[in-house]
Amino acid sequence: MKRPLIALFLLACLPLLYGQKTRAGQEPPTTAKPGVDYPIKVHISGIRIRTNPNCIPGSCDDLLHADAVLNQQKIVLTGDLIYIQGSSQDNPVPGDYSARLLKIVRKGRAVPLYYEYELLLPDWHVWRCMVTGIDE
Repeated sequence: MKRPLIALFLLACLPLLYGQKTRAGQEPPTTAKPGVDYPIKVHISGIRIRTNPNCIPGSCDDLLHADAVLNQQKIVLTGDLIYIQGSSQDNPVPGDYSARLLKIVRKGRAVPLYYEYELLLPDWHVWRCMVTGIDE
């Protein structure tokens, strides 16, 4: 009777012993790291704050949509609203900013849809955003 119980216990514990280390929900940094270059110039001409349509009401934050010019192309950048305690400017406002490209979804596309950028705010905080539209 003891052997089947011990064998069952060992079989139940085997995945835990061999499993890989995981990190659940690690947030991206909110401030710029020293030495990181932000070579892309972005001009934001307008912003809109809208409710995220992909969530249950009351369970997630609103989205910030920014009309921007990047590489002589009018685009719409979308990202989460950010609230930084003690900061003079939490979110981007119209003006000129520096940015860096984080992720290209599909190479070879003429349209930069869903490219991810990190926009540097004046107080060295960053706003992570994604290209969600093209304007004319």
